[in-house]
Parts: sequence; structure tokens; C-alpha cells
Amino acid sequence: MDRVIPSACQGCLSNCPVLVTVEGGRAVRVRGNAASAATGGSACPALAITLEQEYDPDRVSTPLRRRNPRKGRGVDPRFEPVTWDEALDELADRMMTLRRAGHPERFALAKGRSTGINEVLTRVLPEIYGTPNSFNHDSICADAEKLATGVMDGAYDYHDYDWEHLECAILWGADPIASNRQKAHARRALPEALRRGAAVYVVDPRRSMTAELVEKETRSDAGCWVPVAPGTDGALASAIARVILAEGLWNRDYVGDFEGAENLFAEAAQLKGGVDEGSFQERFTHGVCAWWNEELFDKTPEWAEAETGVPASAIVQMARMFAGAGQHAVSWISPGVAMSARGLYSGMACYALNGLVGSVGAEGGVLVFPSLPIEKLPSTEPYRDEIARRACSLPRVDVPQRADFLCAKAGCAHRAPVTNLIPEAIEGGRVDTLVAYWCNFPFSCAGAKRWERALEKLPFLVHVTTHISEMSQYADIVLPACHHLFETWGFARCRQNKRSSVVLEQPCVKALGESRNDEAGLAFALAEKLADRGFPAVLDYFQRECADSCSGVSPASGEELAESALKMMTSRMWDSDELDAPDDAWRDFLAKGFWETAPAFGRQEGEVPSPLSTPTGRFEFESGALCRAFEEHARRFGVAPEEVAVALGYEARGRKSLVPHYEPPVRKGDECEFPFVFSQHRSIVNLEGRSANAPLYHKLKRLDPGDEPGADVVKIHPSDMERLGLRSGDEVRILSPEGSIVVRAKAWDGTRPGVVVKCYGQGHWAYGQVAACDFGRGIPRGGNNNEIIPPEWERASGATARHGGLTRVRIERA
Repeated sequence: MDRVIPSACQGCLSNCPVLVTVEGGRAVRVRGNAASAATGGSACPALAITLEQEYDPDRVSTPLRRRNPRKGRGVDPRFEPVTWDEALDELADRMMTLRRAGHPERFALAKGRSTGINEVLTRVLPEIYGTPNSFNHDSICADAEKLATGVMDGAYDYHDYDWEHLECAILWGADPIASNRQKAHARRALPEALRRGAAVYVVDPRRSMTAELVEKETRSDAGCWVPVAPGTDGALASAIARVILAEGLWNRDYVGDFEGAENLFAEAAQLKGGVDEGSFQERFTHGVCAWWNEELFDKTPEWAEAETGVPASAIVQMARMFAGAGQHAVSWISPGVAMSARGLYSGMACYALNGLVGSVGAEGGVLVFPSLPIEKLPSTEPYRDEIARRACSLPRVDVPQRADFLCAKAGCAHRAPVTNLIPEAIEGGRVDTLVAYWCNFPFSCAGAKRWERALEKLPFLVHVTTHISEMSQYADIVLPACHHLFETWGFARCRQNKRSSVVLEQPCVKALGESRNDEAGLAFALAEKLADRGFPAVLDYFQRECADSCSGVSPASGEELAESALKMMTSRMWDSDELDAPDDAWRDFLAKGFWETAPAFGRQEGEVPSPLSTPTGRFEFESGALCRAFEEHARRFGVAPEEVAVALGYEARGRKSLVPHYEPPVRKGDECEFPFVFSQHRSIVNLEGRSANAPLYHKLKRLDPGDEPGADVVKIHPSDMERLGLRSGDEVRILSPEGSIVVRAKAWDGTRPGVVVKCYGQGHWAYGQVAACDFGRGIPRGGNNNEIIPPEWERASGATARHGGLTRVRIERA
């Protein structure tokens, strides 16, 4: 009999609720869940690829052990099948050897895509065993964006945008209908906003899918594609802010005004000078005059035109349209702006425009998502011994103790991990044994070959994965993981359309071969092995603290632990003291498949804003949180507070380093040798780099503007193609100071002359027979952008710099 089972798609951070149709034990269809108010049942084209992932003949179905001690690209690992017992015996022996030697901290865990129950593996196990080194991928994802907004509004998180009521939006490097955390909702909401007459400006070096939609649907000169030079967004934002202040267009009810209501910014603009800060009475912001005096006084539209390539007249028009919308205006930043070498200040400059028009927390503006009532698993403290406590007090190897890294998290210095510095820790002997799941760092991190070199030297690697990826090729043990959408228990957080949701993942079909839950399944099996070796504490925790919420029975397997942890962490969404039958309540929850909050509402015009979680309680153009983080860094490393930004690689000194401002982009490579600026973007069908072994992925590449089905292309402006003597379809080599890749050239007018654009996601030399050109010999199909992007960081947040035109390249016929 056919069944329809709710689950969650984790192909991107939208984490949309879906429905899986199962016929004869096989998943045959996946579609959006129309019962969800967050998405309304909308789904993106990539959802169809998940079925090909599930039934991919190249999936790993049994544990594998490496027989070839030599490691490297193109080196056959000579994997042989082993049992789970054999594989875990080897891992548990190594873990106990490290513990007995007094160095459990040299054992590490790393996660990529995960479910909400991941703490059974990534927190409980390392805290009880005794290692601080539990890595995540956040710093190669979007951590810089959270810091840039948080130091001004106190909300160190992603933001929501009130599409329903907005009248003007500036999208800084954002492509909402193709690649963002609210893709399903944006695909419905953006066209509706355009039909309603909203003005939308897409600031992006390339003509994205969103830019094409805006140009197609916009019926006036309000809103368009703004092809900015990569990495110069901050200059454009500063010029927009200057126009708003000089022309007196700011929201006086929110920001405040000069005594006597005379606009002193206008006079200062004529003189390109400062204003008396004491003459301005701020209401719900802090530091607007400091921002003017340190940055905006000379940032004219004409100056910005020279930096960005955007005409001064267009800058003035954008500023007037944006300010005219008042609190119904949104300045939306993205990783495209913040994940660059000096992205903190670019992100701040773009986000600060919301403060000028009073749209923070307002109807039609920028909103904070409602919180979710998710429970944490119980404390591990009663199960920890002195060995674990001592080891966990040691510094993490992915949090650098260096004067050139601030690594601020939630405004506090020296707390944010830096994923792309782990290779140095491995080569320095600080990691002996690594267990990594659902991640592929030699493919997904800039300077990818650094990871290859480091993993060659890593003594022992266990990779838990659905496919033999680039990372698997360096593994000593490969363990088969369940597919999150179809085969196992978990939950995902979905935040779209002013709502926050918990979306359940549950077994829809039988797991492939010997695949297990990559979190609870691995954690429980490893806990049993450690108990066999005289260390029962982890197993004791699972059996005593993770009993089933309905039956009270302790878990006896990884699958039971997964379901039990899921019940515990979501209990406030389905359990109730008023219910006589918790089993029935749990089954009802599974049948619905998700729980979502009521929608968030912004304040109406005239309402008093709520205090923000900043040092002043206001929107801070001059950031007190950043000041505190710099002072902490200065004390630790003996740097003068006013010089901290310089030590981190920025140009600003003193007070200017506390306000949004323009920092010239970092470019690697000499312009004469490497004449083009390289810019990359994400595909609507990438599924975070995990879809390239699906034939449908290569067919659907036609959906990405300028791309071609079945090919990996670099998009070059027609004038540059003519100068290079190339035609579309020619095979070319892209060379940077970091390395080279071979792809096909494509003439395309959706990029600026001098800027070449390529999508991320292809170029696998492993991952399967479709993803790679020659899987056995390690020959890639297309090129991996991360092999030509050098390793660099946004050093305030520790995030990987992967945008902003970081590297220059040259193009040669291959």
C-alpha cells in the first residue's frame, strides 16, 4: 500500500518540510509539504535530485577498510569490506590508547551537514571521553554575516525579511530564489512583491537568477541588477548612506535629529567635513555622527562610482528609493558580502542602512526569527572523570591563539572556531585520530590541496558518508551513513516566512545495505566498544539519561537512541501533562511532521521600538560590542586597542574601526600576470556540493543563468572572449596564484568586463562515476573553485574568505 511520510530536505539551510511518497517500500516522489505555513508547500527544483541520491548505485553500503598505506590523489586506497564490529574495534582501540597515554584531546570529531540530535555525537561523546576538539563547518558557511549584523543590533544570527510589506529592498550578493536560507518562501514572495510594485535592487557582479527575475518583472526604473565590482559593496553602501544623510532622508522618528531640525550633514557634505556630535539628539540609534565623521563625510557617489563601477546617478536614485520606503525598506546582506577578506566592514556598511531608515524590527523591514523550544540533552558532568575535565579545558585546535585572528563569536573574542586552519593542526601533530561525517573539506574549503597534504599525514581518519568523496580517499575506515531525508531519525530547523519550525526526519524506507544513523547510530555503537574496553561512562549516560520519553525504556541500539533523543529534544512540541497517552501524541507529531511558531510581527509606524541586545540597547552605528572585543584582544596580545583592526589585516585605525566603512578588497595575484578578477556563486541545484553524482543535476544546470547542461563553464564577458580569441565551448585553463583548473569557456553578458564568473559545485575527482571524469584515476569532471581560491580569512569572525574577488586569474586555451 502506498504511504506518504513527512520528512525534511537538508539540501540547503532552508530545511524545507517535505512529503515522501513510498510505493512497495521504495521512495518514488518527494514534494513540498503544503501544510507548512513557512513554505506553503513550495519547493525548489533540487528536490527531485534527492531520489537519485537515495538510489545512487555508487553509494557506500558497507564499512570499508583501507589496505594501501600510501595516500594521495589518484592513489587507489584498495578498500575492502569489513564488519561494523571490526571497524569500530579499530577505532575504539585507538581512542583508548590516546586516553591511556594522557592525550585524549588528540581525538577529534568533525561534522558537516547534521541533524538537530547531533549533540549525542558532537557534545556528549567528546565531553565524557575528554576532548575539546569537536569541529563544525560554520566558519566556511556564513559566520561572518552573523558577526557583521550582530555587532550593530545584538542579534548574532540570520535575519528574516518581511516580504509581505516591504516596498524597497537592496540585495547585497543575495540570490534569494536560488541560493539562501529561505529559498522556498522567497520563490513565492519575491514575485509577489515585484507585482505589488516593490523596488528591488540586486547588487551582484553577475546577473543572478534573482536579478533576471527582477529585470523581467519590474515595470519601471525602480529596481534593477546593479553589476558592482567584486568586493566593493561597502563603498556603494557608504555612498548610499551619505546621500540619505546629506539630503535629510533618514528616519527621524528612529534615528533622531539635530537641535533646531537643521540638517548639518548637508552643510558638512558641501565642505566634506565633520559635524558636531553633541548637536544631534539620537533616539533609538547610537553613533550616527561618529559614522559620518569617520567614514561618510567624503564618500560621495562620484567617489563610489570610481570604486564600484556603478554610475553616481544610479547610486543617488537607489538612496532616494530606499529612504523613501522608510521602515518598509530592507538592506539584505549575504555571505557574498561578508565572507570576504575584509567582509566584517562590508557587511556592517550594507546592514547599517537598515538603521538609517528604522526598518530593524519593523513591519516591512528586518525581523528576528522566533525562538524554538528545543530541549538540550542532560548535562554530562556526572559522567566525566578528571582526565576528561583536564583535556576539555585545553584550547581547541581550531580556535587560533594568534594576534592576527580575533575569532569573535556573539561579540566575544577568541571563541569562534576556524575550520580552515585544521590542516595546520593536523600537520603540527595536534590531531591523531579524526572521525568526520557528512563533510568533505578537501573539496569544500578554499586552498583545497592544503587539506589533501594534511590528510596524507593524518595518522587515522574515519569518514562517515553516503559516497566515497575526496575526503574518503584519505580515510583508513569508511562507514556507510543513512540518507537524512529518507532513512533515519533527526530533525532540522526551518526558518522562513517570519516563522521558525522544527521539521522531523524519520525512516521512510529501509536503509541501504549496512548504513547507520551517522550521529546516534555511531555514538551508541562506539560507546559499547569503549565500555568493552573498560570505559563505560558514555554508554552509561545514553542508557540512564536518554530513556524513551513514552515508555521509559533505555535505548539498546543506535536507532533507539536516535528516536529517544529526538523525542527528548522536541518534547515541548508534542508532550503534555494533560495527555493520558504520550504514545498517541508522539504518533500524531510524526504524522504531521513539523512544529512551527506563530509568525513574528514587526512594529507598526509610530510604535516605540523594543530595546536591542547591544551595550546601549540601541542600533549601534558605532559598535560597543566590537569595541569590547578589540579591548579584550588588545589585553591578551599586548596590542594597542586602536591598532587591533590593523593587526587583523584591516586598514582602519582607532574609532573608524568601530563604525561601518569601506575597506578596499584584497586581491591575490599581480594584475599584469593575472588580469581577471574571479567571482563564484552557488547553483540552485547544488545541494551543498552533494548532488554532482546525480545525472539530473547535470541536466538541471541549465537553470543557472549562463550555465550549460552537462558542462562546467567559466562565464566571460563577450568583449573579453574576443580579446582572448576564444569561442563558447573552448576548453580553457583558469590559473591563479593558488593553482589551476580546466573547464569550458562561455561568452556571457551577465558579468562585467574583467570579471570571470564560475559556479561552485563541480570539479569532483571522487564522489562517484558521474561526478568524476575518471573516478578510479582521480580525474575531475570540470574544476573545483577551491583549488584556485587561496586560503584567506575574514579575521574578525574567523570565517573563510571565499567571495569579494579574492583572487585574480588568467585564462589560457587548454
